[in-house]
Order: sequence, then C-alpha cells, then structure tokens
Amino acid sequence: MTVVKMPKFGFNPRKIAALLLALVAGSLVLGLSGCANSVSNSQTPVGQVVTNHPGGVYKPAGAPAASATKVTVGMYGINAYEIDTAANTFYFKGYLWLRWTGDADPVSTLEFANSVEEWGLMVTNLTEKPQELPNGAHLQVMRVQGRFFEPFDLGNYPLDKQNLQITLEDTVNDNTKIVYVPDNGDTTYDSKFQVPGWTVDGIRVSMVDHNYVSNLGDTTATNSDYSALTFSIGIHRAQNLFWWKLLLPLLLVLITNWLALLLSPKYVEVRTAMPATALLTTVFLQQSSLDAIPQVSSLVLMDLIYVVAYATIVLTFGQIIWDNHKVKDDADESHRKVVRVDRISLVLQAAATVAAIITLVVLHS
Repeated sequence: MTVVKMPKFGFNPRKIAALLLALVAGSLVLGLSGCANSVSNSQTPVGQVVTNHPGGVYKPAGAPAASATKVTVGMYGINAYEIDTAANTFYFKGYLWLRWTGDADPVSTLEFANSVEEWGLMVTNLTEKPQELPNGAHLQVMRVQGRFFEPFDLGNYPLDKQNLQITLEDTVNDNTKIVYVPDNGDTTYDSKFQVPGWTVDGIRVSMVDHNYVSNLGDTTATNSDYSALTFSIGIHRAQNLFWWKLLLPLLLVLITNWLALLLSPKYVEVRTAMPATALLTTVFLQQSSLDAIPQVSSLVLMDLIYVVAYATIVLTFGQIIWDNHKVKDDADESHRKVVRVDRISLVLQAAATVAAIITLVVLHS
C-alpha cells in the first residue's frame, strides 16, 4: 500500500509581510498607470485645432486712462446661501450701487461676468432714473439676487477656505472709456449676514482688467482690456465639523485597533478580529466623511488622514500575525517577549499616527 504524503501548510510571517507590501506596491503602480492613461487617452475634439491655450485673463488694473469715466462701485451683502460645491455655484442677495460724473451710462452696459442662469438673475433698479447728487454726480442703486459660479478648491477639506466672488464688468466700453473704482469705505455686509455651515471672514474688492486676447470679431478694435471689479466674500468651514464629527470617530476606531496589542497573546482570535473590524469600520467612515463634497480626482485632506489610519491598522494587523507565529505553545518567555514588543509597537504607532495627522492639519490649515 502506497502512503501519500500531504503537503504541510503553514503561515510564514515574512512571506505574509512581503505579500502585503507587494499588494500595496501593486495598488500604487496601478493607480499611477491609471492616472497616466486618463491623461493620454483624453479625447481630442474633431476638427481643426485653432489654439492650444486659453484666451482671456484677469490681471491687476493699471493706472486709469485720462479719458476714462471713473465709476465708483460698492456692494452691501444681505445673505448668501446654497453653497453647492458639486455644481460650483452659490446664491447671493444684496445691493449694488454705481456713482459717476459725466454723460456716460454705465448701468446699461453693466454685466455680472460669473452669473449663472441669466433668466434667474434679478437686478432691480431702486429708482427709475439715476439720482442727481448735490455735487453733480449720478447714483444708481440696484437690488441684486441670483446664482453665481465659483470654482471651489476642495483640496483642504474639511479645513478648506473658500471665496464667494461676484465679478462686474462693462460689456461694451473698454478701459479707456469706463473704469470701475471700488467704494472701499461703504462696501460691507449686513450684521446678520450668515452662510450656514461656514464662518464669514470678511469681504475684499479687487480692481482688475479683463483681457480677452481677442477683438471679438471687431477688426477695427485696438484694445481688448475691459475694466472689472471682483467682490470676494471669504468663508471657511466650521471647525466643529472636523474635530467632533470627522476626526473623533476615526480616533476612537484607531484606539480600538491599538487595544488589541494590550490583550494577552493567547487570545489569538480576539486580537486578530479587532484590527479587521477596525479596518472595515474605517472604510465606511471614510465614505460617510466625504458625503458633504463631490467626488474629486485628487486626494483631499481627509483622504490623506485616512491613508495614515489605514497604514496604522495594517501595521497592527501585521504585528498581531507576527506575534501569533512567535508565541510557542504556552512558554512564558515567548509570551513576555511578545507582550514587550506589542507595548513598544503601540507607543510608536500612536505617536507616529498623531504626529502625521498634526502635520497634515498644519500643512493644510
């Protein structure tokens, strides 16, 4: 009778560690190759290529021309709401005024350059005709309410700072005829101006020229610079969102993960299950923490913090697997060595994790 020897199956800690590193390295390679393919496989529009660079740019305004009519523009904010980071839009309601001298009519050629849904933009003059001031100047006050476009940068979420910008521009007269000047003294916002979920930092005004780098079809045009003003309301997210709703639950999961290193090595099943449970919980926490923003192709601050958390949990998992193979039967000496190594590992992991999170927060604040 022939005896068939069955192969022995066992776990080699070094092989397991090498496998984990190979998986991580493979994921990074696939991610980088995916990014490269997404760039190289971008579709090219069918037709003749006219230009490979954008045209119009905003640049700081220079000294106004002597021939230009100076129009003083101010704004008073009432409220801003529905900050939509997915659509990159927000709603604003407030008052706007123009003050000038001479025969020019800047009201009829005024444009809100970054307005969205022109049919929904409501601009109502408070008086049928501009008021005549005692010094001979003209004043037109208007009520403004509408939706505006703002490309939000979410790289520092949930510690991101945003600007709600409204850009005004003259649609007909270039900066040799009409120049906008900010009314810094009276431009402000109401004391009850609030943006739900955000803290208002203040308002500033930028005096710029919009250079179209094009004559817009007018072959007789010699200048393509148009005067513009940008009113920017600075806001940042409430800090409570980050500290109490996003970071605290993650820290509790990490603490639960580290507690596995405090248990006796003889509780193999429990010690192994705790990091596995922490890993699954962290995955769901990350998904819920990013529900407030749209999916973006780059990593935001919260993603980077979760990368640190994943690395810590995997390291704990690997430590416990290593311990399970280092413990020999019930030998007291092997138990003591494993316990000592676990304590040192716990302190180092906790210190490194906290330091990494603090560094990320400081760099993105």
